[in-house]
Amino acid sequence: MIRVLVTGAGGGVGEGVIKALRMIRDLDISVIAADMSPWAAGLYAGDVARLIPRASAPDYVDALVRLCREERIDYYLPGTDVELSVCADNAARIEAECGAHVVIASPEAVRVADDKRETARFLERHGLAFPRTLLRDEWQAGALAFPLVVKPRIGCRSIGLEIVRDQAQLARALARSDEIVLQEHLGSDDSEFTCTVVMCRGEASSVGILQRWLRAGDTYRVVPLRDERIEQYVLAAARALGTNGSCNFQLRLDDGQPKLFEINARFSGTTPLCAELGFNPVESYLKRHRGMSYGGALRTDAVVLRHWAELVVPRAAFDEIAQGGRGTPAGVERTCL
Repeated sequence: MIRVLVTGAGGGVGEGVIKALRMIRDLDISVIAADMSPWAAGLYAGDVARLIPRASAPDYVDALVRLCREERIDYYLPGTDVELSVCADNAARIEAECGAHVVIASPEAVRVADDKRETARFLERHGLAFPRTLLRDEWQAGALAFPLVVKPRIGCRSIGLEIVRDQAQLARALARSDEIVLQEHLGSDDSEFTCTVVMCRGEASSVGILQRWLRAGDTYRVVPLRDERIEQYVLAAARALGTNGSCNFQLRLDDGQPKLFEINARFSGTTPLCAELGFNPVESYLKRHRGMSYGGALRTDAVVLRHWAELVVPRAAFDEIAQGGRGTPAGVERTCL
């Protein structure tokens, strides 16, 4: 039995990782789902549900270590952006104190991926094309042509992102915060791609390339494809970053040239979409880490559309977790199309 902890079970990444784990048919896996709230839907998709403090809590790492010991965790897969730096900084401690292998990138890789300005500097150092990126105090009139993109220097899910089309709109955007970056606007919505690479023991998987469209910051439809230029560009970025586990690269084509504008040093929210199409990033990592072969590849003869689904949770199961902090969900009903 392989016991896998997934945190952030109430978010899209955590839920997606749990879905991908459930698609692995030839490994005996027990999923321990954790979140800070009993209202997190992903808790009820695990074999065991656990409540833990928020990632910013001073006792978060202590709670993780305790949970990993109690549940005899083999692999820990962080499922939220807010815990990545904490987990990267404390991975060695977690592994030493409870034996759980933390599937996380190095602290330096997480820092580069989290910070949009550092991402641009990283790409420039390694000779990889990128959108011109300026800090607020580097901006001067004419430095970037309109339209341009204004976004938080550190952020996620397109929160705070704005397309600025004139000087008046830019002045309002600059007044909001000092911690922003300005980027040249690339291509069109139809030229945006989200790409997944899994790094294990320094070796890269194939690249899952999805043309994607966003709604409220989340990918809601994708078209898988193969593109040699995008694949080689993403592999070069992944190897230069030296990450561990799954890493997500978001880019647009600019006159046919791939240009990365965001890196997520974690499993992507599109993990289950890749898994449904034949390339399961979670399965790729677990099997390769355990010395097994994995030959999954993205099929390109289908598209994926996302929709809402519902969980009907027995009140007794909800109360057990909400009041006791631990439960073994049973009797959960899931509705779908």
